[in-house]
Amino acid sequence: MISDQNIPVYKQLIQYVEAGFNVLDEETQQQIIIFLETQQHKNGGFTDRGGNPDLYYSIFGFWLCLAGNCTGHLDSFKSYITTQKDNQKIGPVEQMAVILIDTELFKPQKSRSLFSLLKVVFGKGKRIELSYKFFLLTLVIDAQNRYNKVYYFFARIWLYFYKPKGNLPCSLMSALTFAKKKVGLNFKKEQQKLISYYKEGVGFRSFASVTNSDILSTAVALFVLRQTNYDLRLITVDCINFIQHNYSSGAFLSGDGDETRDLEYTFYGLLALGTLIENGEDSEKQT
Repeated sequence: MISDQNIPVYKQLIQYVEAGFNVLDEETQQQIIIFLETQQHKNGGFTDRGGNPDLYYSIFGFWLCLAGNCTGHLDSFKSYITTQKDNQKIGPVEQMAVILIDTELFKPQKSRSLFSLLKVVFGKGKRIELSYKFFLLTLVIDAQNRYNKVYYFFARIWLYFYKPKGNLPCSLMSALTFAKKKVGLNFKKEQQKLISYYKEGVGFRSFASVTNSDILSTAVALFVLRQTNYDLRLITVDCINFIQHNYSSGAFLSGDGDETRDLEYTFYGLLALGTLIENGEDSEKQT
């Protein structure tokens, strides 16, 4: 069972992706590895949709390498990340990506202080929604295994009084549900709202009012529902069919009609698949 509270969240994500990768046949696995290799820039970083090295896409590329056990090209990737460690011009999401990558890639002895992490997310990331800020901080703090008790104490207070307005997209509702579960607050109301994004016969939509499902919403919703002990068996077949339909020559598509192949949606496709596979295995163990 992957959802071990002692395993950092980012490693749980990688393990679910690995489970999704391992359930595929050898030919499909090889296609994904080849696609992953084509997405690495000559400077070592992984590329965005425009073919430019990008820290956000690099975290997906790096985690896919770990999940697929294809780490042969990581020497140049280490050089790329080393050049980005002290880059103060990058945005808060990219800074947190560097910290997460650095934690696994170099395993530094010294961790970033809680104050410096809060400064990045709340100082530079003023436009980032609160529940997503919490998710970013949780990934990094869990990865570093420091300040957990202090952080979760204050996070519990923030989230208790946090009342988001408007119609949240599925990804943010997923982050909020996960956040409340992580700090020990009641999350059942948010969990039920998250289910409302599901469309029978397909998967999860970015908003309950839209027609098309997408891989990102499906993956994050399934991961959070799995983490909050929701029984996924009734929706497993539909979601697997949706995931399979959006596989294309070594990569996964967004699912909303965009035919562009990239690392982000490939990661989410395998995450969704792995979450469902793990759920099925746990269900079999329980019967």
